[in-house]
Amino acid sequence: MDNISVNELVDSYENHLPREICLNVAKDVISKFTDKTNILREYKIAIDNLMISEQVRVINCTGTLLHTNLGRAQTKVLFDGGATNIEFDLSKQKRGERNGYLTYSMNLLLGSEGACFVNNNASSLFITLHTIKKARDIDSVIISRGEVVEIGGSYRLPEIIAETGLKLIEIGTTNKTHKKDYSSALRQNPKSVILKVNRSNFSISGFVEEVSVKELRTIADNYEALLIHDIGSGLVVDKKYLEKNNIDYFKNELHVQDSLKDGSDLVMFSGDKLFGSIQAGIIAGRNQLINNIKESPLFRTYRCSPVVTYELQKTTNLYLSKKESVIPLWHSLEVTYDGLLKRINNISSKLTLDHSVDDDYSLIGGGSMPEVKIPSPVISIATSEDANILSKLASLEVPIIPRTKDSKIIFDIRSSFEVNDEIIINALNSL
Repeated sequence: MDNISVNELVDSYENHLPREICLNVAKDVISKFTDKTNILREYKIAIDNLMISEQVRVINCTGTLLHTNLGRAQTKVLFDGGATNIEFDLSKQKRGERNGYLTYSMNLLLGSEGACFVNNNASSLFITLHTIKKARDIDSVIISRGEVVEIGGSYRLPEIIAETGLKLIEIGTTNKTHKKDYSSALRQNPKSVILKVNRSNFSISGFVEEVSVKELRTIADNYEALLIHDIGSGLVVDKKYLEKNNIDYFKNELHVQDSLKDGSDLVMFSGDKLFGSIQAGIIAGRNQLINNIKESPLFRTYRCSPVVTYELQKTTNLYLSKKESVIPLWHSLEVTYDGLLKRINNISSKLTLDHSVDDDYSLIGGGSMPEVKIPSPVISIATSEDANILSKLASLEVPIIPRTKDSKIIFDIRSSFEVNDEIIINALNSL
C-alpha cells in the first residue's frame, strides 16, 4: 500500500489534542507499522486512548459519596486562580504570614491551639513524625497491632514510619490491645511517641478491645510521652446537625474535636473525606508542636496551593456558619430515601430503554466507614441491553460512571447533583 506521511496521518483523524501530541503519536505509530491500513487504525486507537485518559469532569453515579478514584469529596471550587493575598498582609501592605484567617477559623472550629495544612494526610503523618523525632529526641513509635493499616495507592503505615527513621513498636494483637500493653512498651522504650490510627477503611468486630484516647492520655502523662492521633476521615460536623437531620451513621465515629478534648497532642485528617472539602492534610493541636512542624525545612515541600487553602477556608466558614447543607457531602447525606425516589422516578419516566427501579445501598467511600450502607433507590439496566454500555458512557463529553452488580448496571444518583439528572436522561436515551 502507499506510504503515508506524519502530517497526513495526523490530518486523517480530527480531534482536540494539541498538534504536537498528535505528531508525536503519529511518528511512533509509523515507526512500528508499515501497512497503511494498520497505521491508520493504530493511530486512531492511540489518540482515543490518550483522549480518554485526560482529566475531565465526570458524573458520579456509583453511589459512593467519597469515591477515591473520582476525586473523593465533591466541591464547587470558587477560587478562579487569580492573584490572592496568600502571603501578603493587606493591613500593612507588605509580606505577611500564610493562612492567618484559615488557622484562626480552623482552631475555632476544632477547639485547637494551632493548626497547619499540607497537601494530603499521608504528608501530615510523615512530617509530624519526622519533626517530632528531631524536636523531641524521639526514636520509636508505639502503635496497636490492630491499627497498622494499609490504604489505597500502596500506602502502608510501617513503610511511612520507616522513612522517618523511627522504629515501629507494635503492641497487643490484631483484635485486642490493652492499657498495660502501652505502659509496658513505654517503660521499655522511654523515647517513644504513642500513635493511634483510625481504622477508617476496615472494621474489626466480635472479641475486640482497644484503648480510648482519654485512657491513652493518662498513660502518656505517666511516661511524659506525646499522643498523636491520625484520625483520618476528619469528622467535624456539629452533632446537633446530625441529630436534626436524622443522620445516624456516625454514632461510633470519633469527632476531631473530641479527640482533642480527650487529650491528643496532635490530630491529623484528610480535607477531602468527611470534612467534605478539597484534598489536603490538616494537622491541629498544641501550638508548640504545630510551630515545630511549620518551622521544619520539609514543611515548604508539603504546603498547600492558594486554591486548596481558599477551599479549606470556604468549607470551614460553612461549618462555623452552621451551613452544613451547602457542603455537597452533607447535602447528599441529608437527602432522604423518599426525596431521592422522586428524582429516580422523574428520570425513570423519561427513559426510553428497558430498566427497573430497585432498592439498593449507597456507600460513604474514601476509606471511611466501610460497614455503613445507606438505603437508596437506584435505576438498574441489564447488561444484556447493550454489552458496550459502560464504554459508551465513559466516552461521553461528560462521562457518566455507574456501578455494576449481578449483571446489572446501577445508576445511584445519591452521589450525583440534581443538575446532572437531565444529562443522565439524555445520555441513556442516546445509547
